Amino acid sequence: MKNVNKWGLGVAVAGMMLSACTKNFEDLNTNPQVSQDVPPEMLITQSEKGIVDRDFDWFYDAYTYQMKWMQFGVAAPGASPTGLFSPTNTNDFYNAFYKNIGRNLVEMEAVVAKKPEAERGQYGNVLAIAKILKVYSAWRASDANGSIPYTNAFQSRSDANYTPTYDTQEKMFPIWDSELKAAVATLQSGLSGQASPGNAEIFYSGDINKWAKAGNVLRIKLAMRQLKRTPDKATAIITDAMAVKNGLFESNADEWKFISADQSFARAGNWAMDNNPLSASKNMLDYMYNNSDPRLGIFYEKNSYTKELVDSLVKGGVFPSMQYNERRYFGLPASPDRRNVKADTVIFNVKRYTMTFNGKEVTRTLDTISAVQRRLFDLDAENGNNNGARYTQPILSYAEQCFMLAELAVRGIISGTAATYYNNGVEASIKAYDDMGREAKIRDYAPLDAAAITKYMANDAVAFTGANDVLLEKINIQNFLNLFKSPWEAWGAWKRTGIPKEGGILAFEPMQVAGQTVVIPRRWALPQPTIANQVNWRNAITEMGQTGEYGNADNDFTGRVWWDKK
Repeated sequence: MKNVNKWGLGVAVAGMMLSACTKNFEDLNTNPQVSQDVPPEMLITQSEKGIVDRDFDWFYDAYTYQMKWMQFGVAAPGASPTGLFSPTNTNDFYNAFYKNIGRNLVEMEAVVAKKPEAERGQYGNVLAIAKILKVYSAWRASDANGSIPYTNAFQSRSDANYTPTYDTQEKMFPIWDSELKAAVATLQSGLSGQASPGNAEIFYSGDINKWAKAGNVLRIKLAMRQLKRTPDKATAIITDAMAVKNGLFESNADEWKFISADQSFARAGNWAMDNNPLSASKNMLDYMYNNSDPRLGIFYEKNSYTKELVDSLVKGGVFPSMQYNERRYFGLPASPDRRNVKADTVIFNVKRYTMTFNGKEVTRTLDTISAVQRRLFDLDAENGNNNGARYTQPILSYAEQCFMLAELAVRGIISGTAATYYNNGVEASIKAYDDMGREAKIRDYAPLDAAAITKYMANDAVAFTGANDVLLEKINIQNFLNLFKSPWEAWGAWKRTGIPKEGGILAFEPMQVAGQTVVIPRRWALPQPTIANQVNWRNAITEMGQTGEYGNADNDFTGRVWWDKK
């Protein structure tokens, strides 16, 4: 991977790209997008940047909704839980796919196609990497939207097609797998004389072997999305991908992720949780605390009650008999209605204490509740300015691969020892988050003790023991925890497996508003295009509605897209 300064990237590519209206496909044909003199291998940077530079998504999608839906976090004391089930200003990755990510990747192909025939061959690997990026981005846009324009989405400039049709997920999944398989084959074919993007490629610096693994593992992930809908086809894809030589991640060093430079990226602004402060949810935190999860301090901050602070409260006469509690991790109930329960009211209130020291009154604001680890998401949090911290964004991790293989082994779809896959996944996830915490320079960071992993995995709630249904629950709890830094992925994993679940090993709390149990949203509303393409958009919604699971209208957030079968 490559450490990248966001602003340096912005300057480097400014002369190559022109912006366009997000939803207006006709605008994509207005002006030439990329200079034909730009080396094609250098055009990949802008699209990759578009995948990870997602502060708008973090603010509106993750902090406001997904992290609350998945009970990673709860609106902090003093903050309002309103809007929990009424998504607005969300789903911007869909727009970004058409505005720059996918559009620029298609332009790379166009630039290469206009090169003299004798020169085109040197771009085989670069275009294969671009294809993997395009499939990933299209899938991510579709995952919670359903049908999207894909097969003819970027033809406005080439064919004057301003009204692309919407492809169903049932159609796109086979296309995506075919494109990924071809890209992997190209990268593993040993092409000579290839142009390389080098450090302009911000994930693997153009390492084709690692890109081949990423593309192949992505095939498995997409196949698992289809297991309920088309189990035979999904199984065939998984079997084929497993047979690819050198086609799997072997350690955290292989995984697909981004690590920023130590300046400019993920600092303040929309990255901050200041306007959407999140506290730990009780069930999640208690599960981690009770099982001595080594990731606890990476996910959540200790509360305000240090030994020194407790002593000052005693000395200041606020709580003369108060005793210091060594447990500094406490969470809030996730259900919005719990804020109105008399017994819970005190923990949802902001606590301000006035005390007298040396004849002067001092007011302190304290919290018994643990906040979500802010510096993991905003490097400026907790006075972190100019602290040399670096931001990490996983895309597809070695730990997630291990959990997928463990599940597939338990289900009998692949060979191999499920326990080994599972144990490797737990260890890899813990070590990956340890790396993230160290890079983010979180406060109170302590280097990982290897013995802590052994202790954690010996707990009954974690150890790979039990009947198959218990094993599958444990696997998917660990996969869910591993996706903490990618809450949109955790949302997808939860929809696919139903884990965490109510009454489960990691208990999912029923969400109630005004006394009524509320269904967690399962999709976004498919963004409305300009008038020219309204017919195709409405046809797509009607077509998705024919499954009986999509819902009655395009804004029925509790409905399901094609792969999300009951």
